[in-house]
Amino acid sequence: MKRIMTVVLIVLLLILLFFLTGNTLNMQDTKDPALNKKKHADYPWKVHTIAKDFKLLDVWEFPILADKSKNQDFHFFLKIMREQDKNYLKKGLSPRLVAAGFLVVLRNFLGKVFSLDKDVNTLPIPGCKETSLRERLSEEDREKNLAEKEIKKNQIERGFRIVYLYENESLWELSNNMVHCLMHVGWVHKYDKFYTAQLAVYVKTRGWLGCVYMKLIMPFRHHIIYPVMMDYVKSRWEECCK
Repeated sequence: MKRIMTVVLIVLLLILLFFLTGNTLNMQDTKDPALNKKKHADYPWKVHTIAKDFKLLDVWEFPILADKSKNQDFHFFLKIMREQDKNYLKKGLSPRLVAAGFLVVLRNFLGKVFSLDKDVNTLPIPGCKETSLRERLSEEDREKNLAEKEIKKNQIERGFRIVYLYENESLWELSNNMVHCLMHVGWVHKYDKFYTAQLAVYVKTRGWLGCVYMKLIMPFRHHIIYPVMMDYVKSRWEECCK
């Protein structure tokens, strides 16, 4: 009964949060998500061959423009994206940033109450025997993988562990008791000497509960989580490219 009441309370809080921030949060998802997903599929990414059984949920483009002539390449971008800016919060707390912080705290609370993170990165991929997409990489793929040292150290970053890193793409994964999620970042040409990065999220759910969970968090991913991530990376990029 306590768990049911907790769920009801959380749902009500999420609805309240959504409406309170609704007037100040602009939808920053792609104007044509289907088109962007098609564009993502058109690139010869390695993820297409090792994650065919995963569902592509979202594709977002980072609001940055990299100049190839200034050595602003994919690895330069990844370094900026992965670094934590301790002074970022001092620049001001927007309603979206406050909402994102609340969602992180709420997710951690739910994880403890319902044991959502009891088996992090240890369960098999739903419907498979492998526990990681690393097992689907060929010997040639592993030889080209620039993240082998990181893999051997079993480094975890914000819950995600890296699967591979190549010259123009990277893939991270996170597995728990609800889903097996993939985060792909690819380097794409815009025009002339300019490039940008795209974020693609894939998922396989664990049973009906995982499906419900993904449906519930969809509006918060689109209205809060992704926009905060895009704003942060844009801010860091502009700071580092002055």
